Amino acid sequence: MPTVEFLNAAKKIECGQYANLRKVALLHDVPVYKGPDQILNCRGNGLCGTCLMEIVEGLENLSPKNWRELHNLKLKGKPDNIRLSCQCQVLGDVVCVTAPALDAQALSGATKT
Repeated sequence: MPTVEFLNAAKKIECGQYANLRKVALLHDVPVYKGPDQILNCRGNGLCGTCLMEIVEGLENLSPKNWRELHNLKLKGKPDNIRLSCQCQVLGDVVCVTAPALDAQALSGATKT
């Protein structure tokens, strides 16, 4: 069984092959959304871009980017390892960081300079 490790939540979770990455996080109380996005999101339809995750390891163990990811404005200009968790199927072991932690890292990096 594949495992998904959420670094910011310090959780390593076993899931079934082809499990949806967003659903795995939500079912195990891993924060996927930040602030008002916890309520104002598209519920996994790939439209809003608020469920971003950085894939630290195992990018090859996720389903390829689909049309919704390729055309989502929030992903434009971002590295290939930033994915919409609602559009990812887990095919093998993955290590990732969710959107709330990504923003915290960006903010802490901005205040150091």
